[in-house]
Amino acid sequence: MRTFLLILLVLLAGCAPRQDSAAEADRVLVAAINSGDELTALELIDDDVTWTDKAGRTLTKAQLEDMWPEPAIAGERSAEARAFDHGRVTVVRVDRGRLHTLRVWAQRPVGWRLLVYQEVESLASPPTAAPPGIGHDCVNPCTKLPYEPKTGNERGVIAAYQALETAAHAADVDNWGRYVADEFVVVSSNSDQVLTKTARLEGLRNAAYGGVSPSPLVSAQLLDFDNVVVMRARHKPESGNPLQIARVWVQRNGAWLSVLSYQTAITTPD
Repeated sequence: MRTFLLILLVLLAGCAPRQDSAAEADRVLVAAINSGDELTALELIDDDVTWTDKAGRTLTKAQLEDMWPEPAIAGERSAEARAFDHGRVTVVRVDRGRLHTLRVWAQRPVGWRLLVYQEVESLASPPTAAPPGIGHDCVNPCTKLPYEPKTGNERGVIAAYQALETAAHAADVDNWGRYVADEFVVVSSNSDQVLTKTARLEGLRNAAYGGVSPSPLVSAQLLDFDNVVVMRARHKPESGNPLQIARVWVQRNGAWLSVLSYQTAITTPD
């Protein structure tokens, strides 16, 4: 049966209804997932998608065609979703208790396509210790990275990212706030709460990091959409599980600002 569905998907690839808004594409995708309509869901998935479940397993589109995962938030309701329009990129955030889902949509020539899907399950209680890296020198990611930016936008984002992480490591509240947007959130498997810009600033002031701190970068991919850059990265803290992190950066008034950081602990083998 799956073979038949995949053949049918190939035949219909050029016939999928064009979604002219990210909101409509997201609505159709969620309805398809809720009803088990894998064929329609796959039509809305970008060829370069990464799909990360709450255990940190990251799947490609080819893997999704072979095995469609169960969403962490089952039976998602439209009232649970909040959308943020950034031009050629739209971010959708969904929260239900300790479960959080991120969907990043990109405008392609064929219409809106899902570029990043990422789940996070928050801790049931506050972390009991400072995150790994606090109290140590920050080389990677603060001053050195295993990534060479390829474009002017990438260079701008990488510079802002390193400045942000340097300020976070030093609890430099004044400088940290220069690199994040007002709507910024960080959602992490190592924290028990969604940290807004205000909450993160307060935590830095009081050396209460909420389970979040800079961690060495292992690999990264940056996708450039003019005034928006989507950053997908793998990190390896000094202790604890590796992290799959999705970030979105927007350019405002000549500065690159982070609007989100979704950090999923990788607790399952690749």
